[in-house]
Formats: sequence, C-alpha cells, structure tokens
Amino acid sequence: MSLRYFGTDGIRGVALQPPLTLAEVTRWGAAWAQVAREAGVRRLVLGWDPRSSSEPLAEAFTLGVGSTLEVLVLGMAPTPAVAWHVAKLSAEGAKTWGLMISASHNPPKDNGLKGFNEAGEKLEEDQELAIEAAFEAHPEPCALAVSSAPLSLQPYLAHLGGIHLPSDFSVVIDCAHGATAEAAPLLFRGGSIHWLGVPADGPSINVGVGSTHLDALAAAVHRHGAQLGIAFDGDGDRCLLVDGLGQPVDGDQMVWLLAQDRVAIGDPPPGVVGTLMTNGGLPQALGGLGVPFVRTAVGDKFLLREMAKLGWDLAAEASGHLIQKRVGPSGDGMAAALAVLRALLHRPAEHRWAWTFTSWPQRLVNLKARERKALEDCGSLLAAMDTIEQRWGDGVRQVVRWSGTEPKLRLMVEAERASWVDQALVELEAAARLDLVLS
Repeated sequence: MSLRYFGTDGIRGVALQPPLTLAEVTRWGAAWAQVAREAGVRRLVLGWDPRSSSEPLAEAFTLGVGSTLEVLVLGMAPTPAVAWHVAKLSAEGAKTWGLMISASHNPPKDNGLKGFNEAGEKLEEDQELAIEAAFEAHPEPCALAVSSAPLSLQPYLAHLGGIHLPSDFSVVIDCAHGATAEAAPLLFRGGSIHWLGVPADGPSINVGVGSTHLDALAAAVHRHGAQLGIAFDGDGDRCLLVDGLGQPVDGDQMVWLLAQDRVAIGDPPPGVVGTLMTNGGLPQALGGLGVPFVRTAVGDKFLLREMAKLGWDLAAEASGHLIQKRVGPSGDGMAAALAVLRALLHRPAEHRWAWTFTSWPQRLVNLKARERKALEDCGSLLAAMDTIEQRWGDGVRQVVRWSGTEPKLRLMVEAERASWVDQALVELEAAARLDLVLS
C-alpha cells in the first residue's frame, strides 16, 4: 500500500485547502492521537512557524487530539526544537511524539504537518500509513476537552550553547522571516552581526530571503563587507552560506569543513552519509582524510536510517540539511551554523577560508509538470538515461526524481567535464518533454 497524503517531509499543501482545511486538520489530530496512543505514546510536543495559517491549524489539530494525549505547546519554534524536546522527553521515560506545523522553505500560502516519533526522527512509513488509515476512517471529531500545557524553548537553546564572535568577525544572518527569527539572536552574539529576514513575519516568510533566495544574503554581505553570510529556511532545519565574495557554500562544503575540523582536533568522524545529490567531489575529498562516505536516497529519514545502521554521527544534504547526532536527532540549521562558525574560528585567520574541496561540475534542472507520472512509465526519459550511461559510463552521474513536496521533476547531472553535464541535460529535458505535460 502506498502513501496518499504523506510525502518525504510530512503532509504539505496550500494552507486551508484539502487536505489541510481546518476540519481536515482536526481529523488529522484525532488520527495522529489514535495511532500514537496505540503505540504507547502519552504526550505530543507541538510547534509551528510564523505563517498566518499556522496557529489556526495548530488549534484545529489540538482540538482533534482532545484529551487522548497531553499536548505540550512549544509555540513558534524551529522544527529542530520540536525534535530535540521529543527525544529528550522520551529519554526521560515518557514516550513522546512531536508535530511541527510548517511548510519549511515553501512560500507563505503553503503549510504542512511534520511528524516525529519518540526518537525525534521523522515517522516511519508504517506509522504514516496507520495515520492515513485512521484519518480516512474518522468522521470529523469534536473534542469535549483538550489537555495541553506550555513548553519552554529555553532548554533547547541552552543545549545549543550559542557563540560569542570576536569583534573583527563580521557576519550577516538571514532568518527568512521564519521560525529562527526570535531564537537566533539569543544564540549568535558579539562580533559584527547584521540581521536579515527579521522579525518573524508570516506573510513574508521565505519571500526573497532565506536559504532558497541567497541573492539577498550575498548583496548584504557585499554591502556590509562581511566575511560570511548564513541563511536559514522558514522552519530552521537547514542553512546555507555565502562566503565573503558572495559565492554560495552548500551543505556538501559545510560537512567537509566539519569533517576537517574533527580530524584536526583528533576526533575524526567514523564516516559521513550523503545522498544521491551529493557532489562527487565530497567523497573524493573525504577519502583523502581516510573518512568513509556512503549515499542514500534524498530525504533526512534515509540519512538517519543509514546513520543508525552504520553507527555514524554526521550526515548532510547539499540543500543545507546537516545532521549532527551528537547535537540533536534531526537536521538543525542553527546547530549547523554554530558548528561552522566554531570550526572557522579554530583555523588560523590567514587560512580560515582555504578549506573547500573542488566540486565536480553539476547542474540541476526542475521541470514543473501538470501531474506526476511514474518514472518507469517515462519511456523516452529512460531511453535517454541509458544512452548517456552507455556513452560516458562512470564519468557521468544522473539523478532523476520527483520532488517530495511539489509536482516537479528534478534532473541532476554531474560529470567530470562541464560539457558532458550540459549535453546530458539537454538530452534528458528533451526526453522528459516527450513523456510529460509541463506547465
């Protein structure tokens, strides 16, 4: 049985439209509570980002939960704070799940429901299937009583610890008008910090700012003469950088910096987990340090499964999701930014920026389709991929997949030569247009 509502990052769509109308979210609350209760869960940590729809959806969800679970209300908070509290409370003996209301880097009109199990990790597929089945079976519930209590963000912030930058270290930090806008200034202090994408503001979240709009950050870095720019996404579970010249620094480069830093202090990571989208230059660079590398499918839940299987504690996606299991159970943008800043400050000033690996040429093309079509039914696309593989072999790596949250087909090609990348993408896009109706 396949999932109908859940994607790679929970249930996401246009807020207040199916399947996220207020009535449906009340049903989702009842379904979530039923499945959680059957799994021995007694508490649910609830957080949300500052979108205009988030608090109404939170109220609707809580109404559906009713008194089945005690709802611990974290309020507006970064997604990683929900995951961290869930793992902490469960470790203390009371099995707890979590729910974050957010659409991450999506525009303000969207929203979503992200669920976390007792480990502070994304729900497993069987749990998502059970929630979907309960949702379909539930008529609209009407709770007579709701059991809830406030939960403070402070223990999570204290755990991250914060940083006090030296006076000559100039940084621009972009909070995307999102869930980090109130928390980040409590963690990043000293130096010369210039803020962008503040305050938290639902109608402005991710609009021209944040990790998916780095041009604004690059311009601010140039304007202030800063050494570094840091951009979070709307819910704070990832971050990206720009250097002093305004050039993007992705998650692959960031995890490479953290790996080098750990080797330098005598604490080398046992290995690093990446995804199919990880640039080929990263495993090549890690190999030079004697640090193993493995790939998984795209999505933090796949990274986490591989980390658990191998006993490794460091993983990253190029999009800026960095997982440091020593710090928390999930990808955490503020934790990643703090780790990057600490690693940079460990380096002599004259060598502070001489740490990036040489990336293999790589390009990603997104094609928006009117509807999804199974890749195995895209005959022209499959034939083009086979032709490219036969022509260049291991010299070209192709990743073709649907977005987990939007009807977008992602075509990624990476190769030893840039000309091969360009030619392969031309052929793949032409084939995709034969198979799909693009919008």
